[in-house]
Amino acid sequence: MKARNQYGIAKTKKCHIKLGRIFEHGVHMNDRITSSDMERFDPPEVGMLPAESIVWSRKAGTGFWVIFLGAMILMGGPVVSLASLESFGVSVSIIFGVLTLVGFIALLGTLINVRRTRYYLTTDRIIEVRGRKIERAIPLDHFAGKPLGQFIESRVTHSSNNQSIYAIRIYDPVSDEVVELKGLDPNSARAFDRIGQTVECPYCGCDNSAMRSQCKNCDAVM
Repeated sequence: MKARNQYGIAKTKKCHIKLGRIFEHGVHMNDRITSSDMERFDPPEVGMLPAESIVWSRKAGTGFWVIFLGAMILMGGPVVSLASLESFGVSVSIIFGVLTLVGFIALLGTLINVRRTRYYLTTDRIIEVRGRKIERAIPLDHFAGKPLGQFIESRVTHSSNNQSIYAIRIYDPVSDEVVELKGLDPNSARAFDRIGQTVECPYCGCDNSAMRSQCKNCDAVM
């Protein structure tokens, strides 16, 4: 007869998750979530899985190259157009002017996408959301027992206000999905240190993400 804990739950290494979850191409599927809700993420009302909670969240930062190219277009474009007008005539100046305008529109579109993008680290997933729609999601279970150095790359891209700014690239070892987070401060970068670490529930024996404070199987507080 199996030993039972104070909750009356048999301790076993096998987890029988109450609301069975299926991971398909890096996205959680749950019978309580409709297909439209799976694509939308607007916590806490929409998109959260049962017992899922948010560990960290922030808007996407603007990458160094976007800032650099934006400065080059805004400052260099008019100068080049005027210089070409004096040296080559109106037709060449118009061409440079059109190219500057196209570059500015592309830059504006990139900045709008950046402002609409938000990253979430939850007790179950890493999620990239754009305009309240899930663009990419990687379950943390995919990293369990794996060396994180092979799947998570962190590097300093530049400095701002005497503070290092990081970019983190995360590879899903199961689906090959890639999530790249840019413009992160040191505290945000450290939030990902515990990905892949697991803690065994002392009551039912289920392995949980180290970020969880409550067992996903028996709901006991760990």
